[in-house]
Amino acid sequence: MARIEITRDSFTILRTPADLASYVRETYNEIDQDRELKYAARLRKGPYKTFLEELMPFSRFCSWKYGSRNDVLCALVQGTPGRDAVVIDKKTGSEHSVEITFPVDGQQLFEEGRQLNERGVTDIEISDVNDITRQEAAINLTLKIARKKTLRDYRSSGGSSLIFVFDHMLFWESIPEHVELLASLRRQLSLFDFQADNVLLMFVGDRKEILEVKKTT
Repeated sequence: MARIEITRDSFTILRTPADLASYVRETYNEIDQDRELKYAARLRKGPYKTFLEELMPFSRFCSWKYGSRNDVLCALVQGTPGRDAVVIDKKTGSEHSVEITFPVDGQQLFEEGRQLNERGVTDIEISDVNDITRQEAAINLTLKIARKKTLRDYRSSGGSSLIFVFDHMLFWESIPEHVELLASLRRQLSLFDFQADNVLLMFVGDRKEILEVKKTT
């Protein structure tokens, strides 16, 4: 069986939502089953950072918004400030612009990936369940990036979506303080004056959900 092409150029091929979801699923499985690819992905090397932080969330968005439609084509775009991806309506030719932001601590991710590659485990940090320092830091990082996003105009004639991807891993639904922090994140994002038609909050990790934060049109 031929190996799947995993390059930034392959991410820019126009696909229907279903075809894109299939490509993402098959690519993820190939990475997971190949030790060399998995090690590179853990370190966010080459195209793997783009795959994990842009293409996977974008594919989820396309499936969520367009379902099984065959009259739209989806792909990442390169070298276009203010637009990470596009959805083209085959009937009208209109282009819906999509900007994806996944605020993460890159250095921490790299270190955890290095530890997994070398030892098979990461350093376990044991903390008091009442200590929400790490959770607050994750929220604040997203809000910091959100403030910067208000400075750019993401609107386009075919509509636009601004997606904030948030890793739910540190949060427990059984802890009220965690639930309130996540609710406050959505509330605070809704207060920003984004120049986009739709603003979405996408949870990844244990909780897989897409919430509409703000709709301006």
